[in-house]
Amino acid sequence: MASELTNTARLITGIVGSVTGLTSDELLMETRGVTSVARARQVAMYLAHTCCSLSLAQVGEIFGRDKSTVAHAVHQIEDLRDELEFDDWLSDLEGALRAVTGLSPLTGRVLRGMWQSSAIQPARGQGSGYVRA
Repeated sequence: MASELTNTARLITGIVGSVTGLTSDELLMETRGVTSVARARQVAMYLAHTCCSLSLAQVGEIFGRDKSTVAHAVHQIEDLRDELEFDDWLSDLEGALRAVTGLSPLTGRVLRGMWQSSAIQPARGQGSGYVRA
C-alpha cells in the first residue's frame, strides 16, 4: 500500500504541478509556503481524496499533514467550486487525473483492468455484442 500511495502522490503532484508551475517537492514540502503553494497543495489533497478515493488519513500520509488539515483543505476547495471559473478548471484537472488513472468519472471505479473481465469483453464473432457473465 505504501508504494501505491507513493505512486498516487507522484501522479497527483505531477498533474497539479504541471498546471500551476510548481514542483512536486514544493507541493510536498513540510512548511506551509506562500499562499499559491498552499492553495495548490489543497487542490492536490482534494483530488487525492475525491478522485482517488483515498481516506483523509491516507492523503495526510502522502502530504505529511494531519487528517484534520486534509479535511480543511477539502472543504476550502469545495467552497471555491462555487466560482464558475475555478470549478471549470478543477473539473478539467479531475478529468485529466481520471483519464490517467483509468477511473470512471461517474463511479470512481477503476476502468483499466476491467477490460480483461469476461463480463465486458466483446463476444467473439458477434460484432458489437458483449459477453454476459
